[in-house]
Amino acid sequence: MYRFIETIRLENGKFGDLSYHEARMNKAVAEVLRLNRSVNLEEILAMENFPASGLHKVRLVYSTEVHTVEVTPYSPRSVESLKIVHSDTISYSHKFEDRQQLNNLFEQRGTCDDVIIVKDNLITDSSYANLAFKIKDRWVTPRSYLLNGTMRQQLIDKKIITEDHIALRDLERYESVKLINAMLGFDGPEIEVSKIVK
Repeated sequence: MYRFIETIRLENGKFGDLSYHEARMNKAVAEVLRLNRSVNLEEILAMENFPASGLHKVRLVYSTEVHTVEVTPYSPRSVESLKIVHSDTISYSHKFEDRQQLNNLFEQRGTCDDVIIVKDNLITDSSYANLAFKIKDRWVTPRSYLLNGTMRQQLIDKKIITEDHIALRDLERYESVKLINAMLGFDGPEIEVSKIVK
């Protein structure tokens, strides 16, 4: 049976917006497992003891039920350079526990810190985060994403970023890129497009 993961930000005892995580979990169970169930994360998380201070990553593994809940201190890894890697067969439409395809692409990063995955000549995601590219005073996220991240969707809903197709050949039009996910938010460092290795 397929198993999924959900990663939730816990900062000083408060969780990131759980409604986005619930929606993604419900969608995964409905589309992959063909079950119509509603997850109540507040109830699930209320059964656990969590740190009241500091920044932590809460990782749930689930299928028809939640199997494990892990809590670990979080500090973002440094990403200063990105390598373009290609895969026209990559598929990661849900946050599966099995990340082997992504891990294989990450191994192709060479001396860079992470990868940008290109599928059918379109920019998608990094190995663990969605992307947002800066052009003048706007931030654009690829419409050709692999996984619709919860932070990505929040930023779209708040009109902080917009969606568009970004072809590999168009990369030079942009100034910089940010990695975005539930743990990083939109506060991560900007990486100059010139630091992207093709």
